[in-house]
Amino acid sequence: MLVRRRVAGMKRSLLMVAVALAFAVRVAGADNKFPALGDVHHSDKSYRLVWQEEFTGTKLDRKKWVAEDDAKIGQYGHGNGESQAYLDAEGNTFFVRDGKLTLVAHHAPEAKYPLRDKPYGKVKHNIDHQDFKSAKVTTAKLCSFTYGIFEARIKNPTDARGQHTAIPVWPAFWLLPEAKTAPFSGYWDKAAVDAKREWTRSSWPYSGEIDIMEMSGRATRLYHAGAVYHTSPRNWTVGHINWYSHYRRYDGAIDPKQWITDQKLDGSLQSAPGQKSYVSGYHIYGCKWTKDRIVFMLDGKEWGPGLDLTNPAKFGGKKMYRDYPFYLILNLAVGGNYFGVWGPNAPGPDKKGKNELYDFAHFPQHMHIDWVRVYQQKKLAGPKTEGRSSK
Repeated sequence: MLVRRRVAGMKRSLLMVAVALAFAVRVAGADNKFPALGDVHHSDKSYRLVWQEEFTGTKLDRKKWVAEDDAKIGQYGHGNGESQAYLDAEGNTFFVRDGKLTLVAHHAPEAKYPLRDKPYGKVKHNIDHQDFKSAKVTTAKLCSFTYGIFEARIKNPTDARGQHTAIPVWPAFWLLPEAKTAPFSGYWDKAAVDAKREWTRSSWPYSGEIDIMEMSGRATRLYHAGAVYHTSPRNWTVGHINWYSHYRRYDGAIDPKQWITDQKLDGSLQSAPGQKSYVSGYHIYGCKWTKDRIVFMLDGKEWGPGLDLTNPAKFGGKKMYRDYPFYLILNLAVGGNYFGVWGPNAPGPDKKGKNELYDFAHFPQHMHIDWVRVYQQKKLAGPKTEGRSSK
């Protein structure tokens, strides 16, 4: 009898351990059982899965994703002074392997790229100041969505061993409106308006931008989520742009302060030896976008006040973020104005010479994406092609 009781007790203990482990795996999002289309979202059962990418193959699914190539476009820096060229170089700047997509940023200072007179235009000359190559993949013209819960399980960049994050890296998961259906557009400045430079006309920021996750290698215990929008009935950007911008520290504290170009940062934003940060493991970064509000999510839980969409006066009278689709973007940038990193040849914070924020020995850097999923409410599906191709 005593032996039977001990065996039964051991069985109960083992069962409890197995249940606890299964729960932990499920919360971490690391289970091998993928949800099926139509499955409900765990935080709001009125939302059902309408699109997913689990990266189960060995190549990027080109029916779902476009890999951008700056050399073909002939434009660089992306408006932020970034130091990478995005290249469609599968196997080098990105690859799909072991159930995940990996974006890779390489130090490639010898590379030269064509500068064009306009996007996809004639080559003016070659440039040699984009010292890195990396990857950016989007669902533009393939899949776009109006409203929903957007999530991706991401491990932010480190070197191949997972030990060092290079200070200049700038990973991001974000959304932009489809150009063909974006209702608002304009020019960068009044000079472009007066000169009627049509090739400079853009839907950004007039039709908005949603930043689900951005992080700087300079502050790995902090990540940013927000939105960019135009604030005026005038049709140029300069002087008429604003941000909903909140930062979440790894300890859960939330601060709306913008540190984008601040050269002096709180030392607690960079992890100390043995201290966890947003590069230590995978997290699920997300947002819930409804007709009235955009709110951001971390590991399935909402955080921050969110952006109220009900007052058009905030957007210069425009009904921004209302009833038009956005597509998904994943990219790994290097340098630029985010957190005052800039380029490797720019003066660093010490102003004494080349930028001391760059340690080339930490490259290449690897950003891993386990999966990407979109959930929507059934009642919202309709003529705006929610959850379906916007082509």
